Amino acid sequence: GIMLTIGQVPLAVSQPVTIPVKAIKGAIPMDGANPIWEGVPGVIIPLSGQTITTPMHPNISVKSVFVKAVSNGKDLGLRLDWSDQTKNDTAIGPQDFRDQVAIMFPVNTAGAPPFQCMGQSGGTVNIWRWNAEWQKDLGKDSAGIWDVDDQYPGIFWDYYFEEPAGGVTYPDRIGRSLGPFNSGIWSGNIMSDPTLRVSSVEDLNANGFSTLTTQAHQDVIGNGVWEPSGSLKGGGYTGPTWRVVVKRSLETGDANDTQFKAGASVPIAFAVWDGSNIERNGMKSLSTWFTLKLP
Repeated sequence: GIMLTIGQVPLAVSQPVTIPVKAIKGAIPMDGANPIWEGVPGVIIPLSGQTITTPMHPNISVKSVFVKAVSNGKDLGLRLDWSDQTKNDTAIGPQDFRDQVAIMFPVNTAGAPPFQCMGQSGGTVNIWRWNAEWQKDLGKDSAGIWDVDDQYPGIFWDYYFEEPAGGVTYPDRIGRSLGPFNSGIWSGNIMSDPTLRVSSVEDLNANGFSTLTTQAHQDVIGNGVWEPSGSLKGGGYTGPTWRVVVKRSLETGDANDTQFKAGASVPIAFAVWDGSNIERNGMKSLSTWFTLKLP
């Protein structure tokens, strides 16, 4: 392997590594502990701090992610394990940040891949980002998610303008003032409104820094479990560990999605955020491009 540095900070660059996609029969299990995953070869992907653009973050806590991949001829599934000492699954408090993991592919898989940090103009990337907070809130409506009054149980709800006589019930307890007081839900922001999410994974595109955009059509599903005792089998880590499975159809009708053809070699890259290390946005652990080899 080769270790390069920028400003004396090591970058996770090594000789080309291929992640083999194992052909299986039947449905891809979303439970990462399913025995099917035990027989799948895994690859340890090295990660380094993001030191390309501000805010730079060289002092990362997650140094690698262990990746397995399978396909049943219809869907592609990946299992990702990484060491994380704490479970961070809420960002309601201003001091709190979520644990997350992302997988990135170029939308156009022909030729050289685009810039490994969010793609570039003319080189759009498709990003699948799993979110621990979305996992926690999965299947819940606005009334069931972890919200400000859960984070701060002593909160006092004051009077809201335009509140109808007789009061209101949550999630509409602020009546027609929803817009001014919860602009995220009112505007249809998927980050605020859990009813807009199809899973704990967000399907995104980017073509450079500050261009990250949620897709209109969400095609990726996921499932994540944090194990505090380090008892997960076959993950390569002995302490507290996140294990996340993501799955998508090999081919979709969405031009914004990466399409996976039988026998193809597709560039793939990874990023991990440790919420307890105040990681968010560009402050993360990331990899260079590797190769995903489909059967």
